Amino acid sequence: MEFENNFDLLLEAMAYFGRRAAGKSWNEMEQRIAQQKMIPSTSFIEVLEQLKALTNILNENCLFEMDRIETLFGNLEGFPYNTIGSSSRAFFVLYPMLKRYQGNPKEFVKEICAMPREEIAWGIASIFEDDLPASHRLELGEFTDLVLGLSTPDSTKVALLELSKEYVQVAKEAMECLISALKILETHKNLLQKAIEPFASHCKTMSQSDFFAQFSLMRPDPDTVYTIQPFVFGADTNLTFGVGSAQVHFYGGILRMELMELVNGRTSAQNQVCEIYRLLGDSTRFDIFCYLRNHTAYVQDLSSRFGLSRNTIHHHMNKLIDCGLVQCTVKGNRMYYSLNKKTVEQFLQRQAFLFQKEER
Repeated sequence: MEFENNFDLLLEAMAYFGRRAAGKSWNEMEQRIAQQKMIPSTSFIEVLEQLKALTNILNENCLFEMDRIETLFGNLEGFPYNTIGSSSRAFFVLYPMLKRYQGNPKEFVKEICAMPREEIAWGIASIFEDDLPASHRLELGEFTDLVLGLSTPDSTKVALLELSKEYVQVAKEAMECLISALKILETHKNLLQKAIEPFASHCKTMSQSDFFAQFSLMRPDPDTVYTIQPFVFGADTNLTFGVGSAQVHFYGGILRMELMELVNGRTSAQNQVCEIYRLLGDSTRFDIFCYLRNHTAYVQDLSSRFGLSRNTIHHHMNKLIDCGLVQCTVKGNRMYYSLNKKTVEQFLQRQAFLFQKEER
């Protein structure tokens, strides 16, 4: 495992506007933690205060109308819930280009404007589709078929098809907003650096297997090189960015680890059993769960077997992953799913304990 002790300014700026479009504040996170009677560490509280201070500075200087922010950075309907706008118009166009950004916004926009639609279509599709051509180009007819096959509202399908035509305008408008945030983040790099210090210090002492066991619901592939980079404004989120068949870039939310520990610490045996019953009460999820007992599969496998769109499969898998029943392994641009036998065994043990326990 390789660790990059820095942050991606463009990604942070995008996530800031995504959170703003979604109406998500650090105060809200703090309130939810208090309501759930969870007790965060001193380090967690300090980082949260730093993030609140930085967000206030950004809010005071990035003065754009909310309609504009929501149009560019608000999530399109029908995709899995997220707090950072990772299914927004701006994200669909800019995220696949993230590693090409060299600190010059004008040159970055110029490069996007010069790209053929087939390459843009591939980038947009990479947000919701794993099995894409290695050429990084997607014929427009194939792109249209993929979009029309999504289990999203028709308005979202129309928006994605239009985006493949209007990407130049969207890139220009999004970067006009992002430039103001990038200037602020550049000026206050010290606050960002201070915020990631606890995360960086912890990660540097961990092996790859320990990192994923404690930090993520993903399972590392032993033949893959993972590069870990702190993600500040996506503090409760993690993202992966496929670089090649043997390398994966992983953005780790700096508060993710402690948030997982806080949630796990308040999850009783009864609550866990009840939640798993609720999730497996859906017949499709139950069928997928049973299939994964003896198989490892990626999205296309499950889509073909169950006759569901890839987007619907992603929706069900996210729920099974969130409760720990399923784990995923990233290989290149594909994510393979399998049962998390440790969690399943724990569930069965807790279920037996609850049913056999005598009331007093």
